[in-house]
Amino acid sequence: MEFLGYAAAQTATQLPTVLVLVTGLVLAAVSRHRLRGPSRSLLLAGVGILLVTALLNIAWLVALPQLYSSAWSSLPAGTVARYSAAVGVVFSLLHPAGLGLVIAGALTGRAPHAPVGVGSATGSVSDSRRVATRQPSA
Repeated sequence: MEFLGYAAAQTATQLPTVLVLVTGLVLAAVSRHRLRGPSRSLLLAGVGILLVTALLNIAWLVALPQLYSSAWSSLPAGTVARYSAAVGVVFSLLHPAGLGLVIAGALTGRAPHAPVGVGSATGSVSDSRRVATRQPSA
């Protein structure tokens, strides 16, 4: 019974992250008109990797006590620590990869903008260059 309480607590602490990632995945999937080309693909890939990582993290947190108490009880403590470290390395590589893809998706496919406060009423870059280089008449 103690294991069920632990599993529920671990799942509950990770649930908000999973819900945010599922929501992000759904919003990215249905926003075809707003997100085009590589930005949408990068966003979907990044959120997908983050979601898989979060679900694997929940599975690992729930399975670890069972592994300690049953199958791994005959193994030396160093072996268990090496397995746990290997899982930690995988998670530490997946999370930044997913986050990097989300950031790349947010930054790709954007048109360059003129600096704020520079430009004419039309806001075109060529007009802003003319205004910025015009010499005052003396």
